[in-house]
Amino acid sequence: MRRMALALFSGLFLSLVLACTSSAQVDHWGLGTATPTPVENVNNPILVDAGNADGFAIEANGTVKAWGPNRYGDLGDGSMKNPPGNGAVTVDLPEGVKAVSLGESERSGYAVTSTGEVYDWGDNQNGDLCQGEQEANLATPEKIAGLTEVVAAQGAEHHVLFLLADGQVKVCGWNNEGQDGLGPAVNEARTPMLLTGVSHIVEMSASPKGSTLLNASGEVFVFGSNRGGQDGLGKTVKQATEPTHLQLPGRASEVSNGGGTPESHTLVLVEGVPYGWGLDELGQIGDDSTTNKFTPVVASELVSYGFTTLKAASRSSCGITAGTAVYCWGENGTGELGTPQAGDESLTPQLADTAALELSATAQNVVDRH
Repeated sequence: MRRMALALFSGLFLSLVLACTSSAQVDHWGLGTATPTPVENVNNPILVDAGNADGFAIEANGTVKAWGPNRYGDLGDGSMKNPPGNGAVTVDLPEGVKAVSLGESERSGYAVTSTGEVYDWGDNQNGDLCQGEQEANLATPEKIAGLTEVVAAQGAEHHVLFLLADGQVKVCGWNNEGQDGLGPAVNEARTPMLLTGVSHIVEMSASPKGSTLLNASGEVFVFGSNRGGQDGLGKTVKQATEPTHLQLPGRASEVSNGGGTPESHTLVLVEGVPYGWGLDELGQIGDDSTTNKFTPVVASELVSYGFTTLKAASRSSCGITAGTAVYCWGENGTGELGTPQAGDESLTPQLADTAALELSATAQNVVDRH
């Protein structure tokens, strides 16, 4: 079993490196920036990830760059002071450690290394960093003890998910509303715990109070709070404390939970057709309405665009089309749609950027890579 996991890890790592070619520029918008604006001091980026107010990128040499506020050590550069200007700083990983994947939670960062280990930094006041009973914030990255063969990490607010090379998932952080999927007896996990009941997972996404998993067969599993419909399990279900299979009309190929509000929304591609559910008061699902969805619906306003990537943010969403154009819809109060012409909100997708290779969004923060 160990050999199989290591072999699979090697294959996943190789495919990741081959797929993530370096590019010239990272742009960000939202949080008061109304149009896509280049992030300074990022060179040859291969991956990006947007946090609630921060952003992260991996450069081709395995270095991690970070930008944004730094009150809790969010940037991992050894300080808790905001850097001068608007450029990125270098995350202070140990010498020789190279990152191949990134994750984030509300005020924390996670770097998955080429050896399958994870270093994290930032807000740890609620044990968010999976460092046991330690609660001090970390301005410099520390390795999570005992966590190996990891290929991806995703978090939100106070919990985080780790995808292992064998398709299993480990979780840690708050579980007060079932967002870790560990059942009602566990209120908090301060070190990573194995999630039971799911296997062959290929993608994960997390919202402040919930989580969504996609397996190799295209099945979607949800757990956590359902107060705004973010689990898609109907109005009578208040929360799912363990992974629950969500029935969809076909194989899913991508999932994305929104972040930034407890009652969030989720977007998914089902055989190329966009679906959504959850909070929808500003049109963030994309079905030309502003009523919450407690079960999956076709995001009718998105169908004709040919989206290949969908990202749920807070009260807005964005996606990349087959032609590499970025469109956004929903709330635009802090510039999260990437165009002032959209006004305060839009029920239809608005062109934000072009020639994008990758996209990440959470809360009111959007980042793409060219």
